[in-house]
Amino acid sequence: MKSISDVIAELTRAAEEVQTLPEGEKLRLLGRAYVTIREGWEALGQADHLTESAEAFDLIQAGRVPLYLYDDEMRAILLEAVKVIRQIEAALEARDASPSESAATDR
Repeated sequence: MKSISDVIAELTRAAEEVQTLPEGEKLRLLGRAYVTIREGWEALGQADHLTESAEAFDLIQAGRVPLYLYDDEMRAILLEAVKVIRQIEAALEARDASPSESAATDR
């Protein structure tokens, strides 16, 4: 399983090289982004964010027809996903840091 940082790096790199990617790879990346966002919101106990997220909707729509996306549209969708995944990563780190900080202040 890839770490969130690995997924961010993979999607960012793909956005920079989108014009060279075959359609199958584009579809795989869209799926990877969607799954990472879904799992992140679930880990935060906020699964409802997925249904409310414009970025998730864009990923679903793009996954249906990646062949018809222009390179700049695909790049934008990947970068939107990266933005959301970074927000999820920060929220997970903050959540994980909270118990240790409060334990340190209790001493």
